[in-house]
Amino acid sequence: MRLLLIRHAQTTANHEGRWQGHSDYPLSALGQRQARCLADGLLSAFEAEGVTPGVIYSSPLGRAQATSAALASAFSLPIKTLADLSEYHVGVFSARTWAELEAEHPEVARQFAAKRDWNAVPEAETLQSRERRASAVVERLLADHRAGETVLCVTHGGFLQYLLSAVLGTRRIWGVRPHNTAVFEFELTPEGHAETRASSEGLSTYRCRILRFNDTQHLAGLTDTTAGEAD
Repeated sequence: MRLLLIRHAQTTANHEGRWQGHSDYPLSALGQRQARCLADGLLSAFEAEGVTPGVIYSSPLGRAQATSAALASAFSLPIKTLADLSEYHVGVFSARTWAELEAEHPEVARQFAAKRDWNAVPEAETLQSRERRASAVVERLLADHRAGETVLCVTHGGFLQYLLSAVLGTRRIWGVRPHNTAVFEFELTPEGHAETRASSEGLSTYRCRILRFNDTQHLAGLTDTTAGEAD
């Protein structure tokens, strides 16, 4: 399976430095252009390779759906909504800038600034829940799609970090700041995904491949890709 994990385009909240989580904001004017550039860039790249995507999955949140709509139009494919691709809930951070959070929930802001512990944020999705949800998404995709099929998934910057860990099979969650409409592209199979360093196959660099990572070449000429922690 050729798997593309994609962060949605910029929203008005991204532009304002506002946490989103499950709260939803429309794409900004720049975000609308980013979504079109993403669709045009992938269409050109796939046409050059003779590749045709088989499915577009999207988070149900409006910003992901709007980004997916540009892809759906370019590839003449329907959007399949997958609830587990949603951003994680950020609890009392939702819809607030950092300054607003400090004013309204000063103790929560102080503790988070000191420890970065999401499990201490009231109403936020736990770290453990995020990891389980991401692993379930990857296992479902591997089970449902055959080798050679190209799958597009539009999701969110915060949750993408857990999806990346699930795809790569890392022992820890690595922090990365995905840019708006950034593409993370992989080749993997159920067999390859199950391998470990205990076998020669698991040590091969050919069984599972990273093709693109946080790639925004399609945005050449546009400005402000706004990498956010939990968008």
